[in-house]
Amino acid sequence: MKSSPRLQLPLFVVALSLLSTLTLRTVAQTPTPTPTPSILTSQQLGQGIGNYVIIPPASSGLNPADDKTVTGKDDSTGNTTGGNAPQLGGGFGKRALQRDRNAPRRENTQAIKLVKHVNALLNGFEQGAGFGFGIELTTADLLPGIEFRAKALTSTRFYRRFELQAYVPKLGSENTHLDIWFNYQKRTRDNFFGIGPRTPEDPESNFASDQRSYNAVLSHDFAKGVQAGVYAQVANTDAYRGEDDQDAPVDTLFSGRPNVTPITRFLPGLNVNAKLFSYGVFVEVDKRNNERGLPKGGYVYARGASFDGLENDIFDDFGWNEIELDGRVYIPLGSDFTSLALRAYTELKDPKRGSQIPFYDQAYYGGRSHGRGFRNFRFRGNNVLLLAVEPRQTVWKQSETKGVDVFAFGEGGQVWGDNRSRTNPLVLANDKFASENWRFGIGGGVQYRWNKSTAVRVELGHSNETNMVFFSVSRGF
Repeated sequence: MKSSPRLQLPLFVVALSLLSTLTLRTVAQTPTPTPTPSILTSQQLGQGIGNYVIIPPASSGLNPADDKTVTGKDDSTGNTTGGNAPQLGGGFGKRALQRDRNAPRRENTQAIKLVKHVNALLNGFEQGAGFGFGIELTTADLLPGIEFRAKALTSTRFYRRFELQAYVPKLGSENTHLDIWFNYQKRTRDNFFGIGPRTPEDPESNFASDQRSYNAVLSHDFAKGVQAGVYAQVANTDAYRGEDDQDAPVDTLFSGRPNVTPITRFLPGLNVNAKLFSYGVFVEVDKRNNERGLPKGGYVYARGASFDGLENDIFDDFGWNEIELDGRVYIPLGSDFTSLALRAYTELKDPKRGSQIPFYDQAYYGGRSHGRGFRNFRFRGNNVLLLAVEPRQTVWKQSETKGVDVFAFGEGGQVWGDNRSRTNPLVLANDKFASENWRFGIGGGVQYRWNKSTAVRVELGHSNETNMVFFSVSRGF
């Protein structure tokens, strides 16, 4: 497939560039990251507990793939691909290790050393899987220059993941790293409501997926908190009816065949063995500082990628170009204990010519990391824009790194982009970025900062659809 020159880049992306510039101007001297939550929703816990979310301990950032720790550095400020550096803070001390990645998707897994060559694992799944946990067997320092790892994880929703990894921490220099791994993942009941910014809450469906992938990432730490790299992936994914029988079966509402009538029932990637080859580049600049009071400084992540379909079964016309941008700024307001946190996030996926994007690979809005106040994966489309603002205020200072904070937040976002038809009016309406498609959530909460990397946080999110309560061990985004 040849790439189409068209990429939908509305003027609002300029705001992201300005946010990135402001990030670099508000850098403090000693950056450290904030912790990353992993979500467990009411649907993940089962029926009967309401719209409550439990988010277990994690390491940094807003979602399970956000921020990393530099390999071989005794700090928690940079990032790595599969790194080994100890995490600061908490009760785990020297036994806590990071297993974070910046590509193909940002990913957070925390390892806790049990005995030599055996580690417990926390997190390791993207949004919607529940609380992930597992075990890792590793050669540690048994072999010079390379470490082999075998991981087995599950989650409170009984999602499963298995991984075999070869990690080279120093490739030519201590700042260059090579990570190669095979991954198998099974998700059994992810929410699905349809494609487009105006999909109704009912009928709701769910789907399951099996993915096998071969991955390679070459990364280099250019400075403290600055990493860039290249990657490649070959993935094979099956998506089919989910295991939650309380929802309408997804394969009775939609079809993976493009000749279905009406075309709005066409769901690219459903009941298809989708084989994809992708490659890309990424850069992360993490200049956050948690040394005193509330976070200050900034964070920028950018990734560009190309995807092409390989030979598949009933449908193989997949292909798109992709850009992901994430910018965050933390601005002190008069002191280190009053702050304004801002975030702008966008993911833009441009189909190549008439090709399609598998529905589970589309951008989404909804969930703890992509739109508080809405359920996981509430809206899907080829593109997403998310804007968030969160003023924070310390109301009880216990020490320079401990205290109680209150905060409020407002978020807005929308999805757009649909390549299933060039004539159907509903599909064409989905393809437009429009003011009436914005979705908003508001809320607030309280957090107790235990140290400079860990906080206990309670927050309430509200939208026109529902109320969501989040309990987390996290410092937010």
